[in-house]
Amino acid sequence: MKRYQVLIVILLFASFSLSAQVACDPEDFLYQDISIWQTMGIIRPLPAARPYPLQLIKGILSDVIERGDGEQRRIAEAHHRRIFGRTYTIGGKSGAAMETYHGYKQLDLGLAFDANVLFTDWVSLSASADLWATNKITVDEIAPIGEGYRRDIVEDNAKVGPMWILPAINSSVALGTDEYYLNAGLMRGSWGPYYDNGVIYGPQALHSGQFNFAVLQPSWGFNMSLYALTATPDDNQQEFYPDKYLSIHSIDWRPYNWITVSFFESVVYGGRFETMYLLPLSPYMVSQGNTGFRDNSYLGGTFSVRPFDGLKVDGTLLADDLSFNDMARLKFDTKWRIAGQIGTSYAPKRSGLLAMLSFDYTMVTPYTYSHKEGESLSSSAPNFQSYTHGGGPLGAALDPNSDRLNLRVRLRPLEGVDFDVVGILIRHGNVNEGMDDRRIREYLTAEDSYITDGSINNSSATDSGHAFFYSTPFLSQDTIQYIWQTGFDITCRLPVLKTGGYMVFRLGYRFEYNINPGINREIYTYDSSLVNADGSLADDEVIQAAAARQLSEWKDQATGKRYNNYIRLGMEYFF
Repeated sequence: MKRYQVLIVILLFASFSLSAQVACDPEDFLYQDISIWQTMGIIRPLPAARPYPLQLIKGILSDVIERGDGEQRRIAEAHHRRIFGRTYTIGGKSGAAMETYHGYKQLDLGLAFDANVLFTDWVSLSASADLWATNKITVDEIAPIGEGYRRDIVEDNAKVGPMWILPAINSSVALGTDEYYLNAGLMRGSWGPYYDNGVIYGPQALHSGQFNFAVLQPSWGFNMSLYALTATPDDNQQEFYPDKYLSIHSIDWRPYNWITVSFFESVVYGGRFETMYLLPLSPYMVSQGNTGFRDNSYLGGTFSVRPFDGLKVDGTLLADDLSFNDMARLKFDTKWRIAGQIGTSYAPKRSGLLAMLSFDYTMVTPYTYSHKEGESLSSSAPNFQSYTHGGGPLGAALDPNSDRLNLRVRLRPLEGVDFDVVGILIRHGNVNEGMDDRRIREYLTAEDSYITDGSINNSSATDSGHAFFYSTPFLSQDTIQYIWQTGFDITCRLPVLKTGGYMVFRLGYRFEYNINPGINREIYTYDSSLVNADGSLADDEVIQAAAARQLSEWKDQATGKRYNNYIRLGMEYFF
């Protein structure tokens, strides 16, 4: 314990750090301010796919400097100096985190090189190269439930004592203007009206290879993206495989400058590279018919409405699988594989203590995102159709059969100080509680085929057809998990006048109250005693008794209460 205490003190008061100050990082705090400026009505509507190239960022900052009030102009000017004031920056990184339930601690130290280069009005480069020393690799990072990985590192053999020594590199090259461009690189992504927690593509996912093409016009827009993803087996999210892809395209319509309506499609596939999904105006739902409907396609729409400057309402609906025949007969007790999000944000038109107030609701119905390969139900085979990347969710950072209420208040007592107050409620149910006997029979007697933990790796596909194919048991189970989170984040940015750089101090705290924390344990598992030597199965009564026993044991382990506290600290120095 004393060794960790000494390291934490050294980390906070003697080490310097540098976070990514690059356009290829959609988690850069520039995007928080862009969200505020959009709500205030200072800047025009922007493309769906983030991060943005330097050409577009330069135009955004110029608009704020021209149209914003005094405080917003100074904030935009600070971003402009940080991103365009120098070609490259060298420094280091540091961070510390702990959680109280298990007593885990995390220490991070790193060196970094960042570059932003606008070669011409048409060509730009953004890149960051970090070398981390950390005692927690990605899958073990300390974070509250519902948050994603914070660093783009993958486990390797480079380790010195308790510390992993691993690189994290992100880069992008953009060709075009702020109206037409192609932005390609290895970086994190974000798609849709919600830059930080959307249901289409969120920045919590690991970085991926990306090609983003955008057309931005006053009354319309077009977006098309190709992502090179990492496939994993359903039973091992740390075993990586190549040849998995996500394609998304959308058309935006803006009849007025205060409203944008978009239609989008996405498709996840793998084991090959499909050129048909590069055709910009060919619907994916039609194209996949030529592949024998072997891929996982989605369609949906988004809208953003600003009734008046300072108030914005955003919505997204993503449809995975629907029962068209039942809908045509107005039968609504049917299959709904959807993810939806709606929320509102308020940013006073006149800058003051309150920078922004936002509230949103997200829902993900059972089996949304969790497709399975049609030719193999093996849980140990790489899954090229699930809506995941490197084992983590691409869309909402929620398991299927969940919803979330998210409240955030951002106060800005000084231009360089942000104080965020956060309140979150997440509900989740394991869809297998209340499963019919036919599926349970398969789960107990088929080895290495099924995951029944209710997570994104729990598919509806079985040998006898899809589970709940004609119904949607959304949060209707007897055992529901409730996760309450509240806390704050403080960020303080101070200039370093001698060098032209600046320092950043961060402090974050979350309190988490978790009711029924064991709900994502598997309910039904393979039982070899139910399979006879000749391959026949035990009698139905025996199988039903075994199922009842496993369900009872799961309920005993799923229920309970858990309290946790998360503390994160950091200090950054920019030369």
